[in-house]
Amino acid sequence: MLILRVAIGAHLMLMTQDNVFSWARMLEFRDFMAHHGFAFPLACAVLSVIGQFFGGLALVLGLCTRFAGLVIAINFVVAVWMVDSKAPYPGAFPALALVAVGLCLMFTGGGRYSLDRVWRKRP
Repeated sequence: MLILRVAIGAHLMLMTQDNVFSWARMLEFRDFMAHHGFAFPLACAVLSVIGQFFGGLALVLGLCTRFAGLVIAINFVVAVWMVDSKAPYPGAFPALALVAVGLCLMFTGGGRYSLDRVWRKRP
């Protein structure tokens, strides 16, 4: 679980950090969302980036792993529905894989080497 959490969490943080630290990149993401028919594209872009970046951070730390998995799964179900469903299957695979990982972590938790486990052991 540690390897899965760190790999996916780091990937999510790396892929969204430009939107977190650059408002211009966030506005580009807003335009992408508007192009694909999202209502309130700026709000959707901000929520998506927050979910991915901080969900990724939570996965790396193994903190609130089940909740982070749920957030990531929901985020990428929406991505598949609104964006990738319009393209052939191979194009949707990365988002579908992230849905699967999010669900897996939601159901299994952070595993042996996680802050979740450390906090559960406290008296």
